[in-house]
Amino acid sequence: MKVLRDRVMGTDLMLALPARQHAAVLEWLRTVERTFSRFDPGSDTSRVNAGGPVAVSELFLAALDEACRYLDATGGLFSPFLGAELARLGYDTDFALVGTPEVAPAPLPAQAPAVHIDHDHRTVTLSPGLAVDLGGFVKGWSVQRAAQTQREAGRVPYGMIDAGGDLVAWRPEGGRPWRIGVEHPLRERPVGVLELPAGTVAVATSSVVRRSWRDRAGTVLHHIVDPRTGAPAGSDCAQATVMTGDLAAAEVYATCLVLLGTREGPQWLAGQDPDARWITVDRDGRVRSSVATA
Repeated sequence: MKVLRDRVMGTDLMLALPARQHAAVLEWLRTVERTFSRFDPGSDTSRVNAGGPVAVSELFLAALDEACRYLDATGGLFSPFLGAELARLGYDTDFALVGTPEVAPAPLPAQAPAVHIDHDHRTVTLSPGLAVDLGGFVKGWSVQRAAQTQREAGRVPYGMIDAGGDLVAWRPEGGRPWRIGVEHPLRERPVGVLELPAGTVAVATSSVVRRSWRDRAGTVLHHIVDPRTGAPAGSDCAQATVMTGDLAAAEVYATCLVLLGTREGPQWLAGQDPDARWITVDRDGRVRSSVATA
């Protein structure tokens, strides 16, 4: 086992895998980055957002299909079609370069946006004004797929892939447990340390603090947009961490907890996945949790 640290998809990457597996996993994640970047004019995402119908890769279709399933499963609470809203808020370039935009109130759409996916011709067509942003979802989706490839091929019975704190870890029964620290978004001390059980476990965290900026009026903005309003989430939840069996699902659930807040969110999550565990931190720094932490 050897640890590799790098950068991919705008975040820190850590691979705890045999050294011989590093190159393949890193290349897979870089391919995902090239395909889904909103800031690369040649990516599938940018070409689709420019107007269609647009021919795309099988990789793009696979991720968009799964994201649309979560769109349906959550009744639209999670949406992969918030790229235009993020751009209007000023997040239209790499986050390190985001400035101080003029921001107008977000209008609600008059009707549900139309998305046409043609699998026979591998094309995607968006209605005018709509834009794809798979963001954190595709990060979780791609890390989960990388982990499954490593484990199911029998190459790596024990390992971890961590992309910016969103991670998949796996180990056999009786193996040494992974212990994962969860940062507090408002204080210097951690929320706690999770000891992950045997098998494959995914942990995802969504926060309104990590990627935030101000517009010219001084209003604090962030990247978690509520599809019901087109504006940054305004609940009492500053950060949500979800632990479940799949990282794409954990990404979706953590985002939805931030949208719904620390009281409504956990009840909603229990209806989606009764086995999922969660930790929330409200805007006053108070921690609530369904899982024991060290």
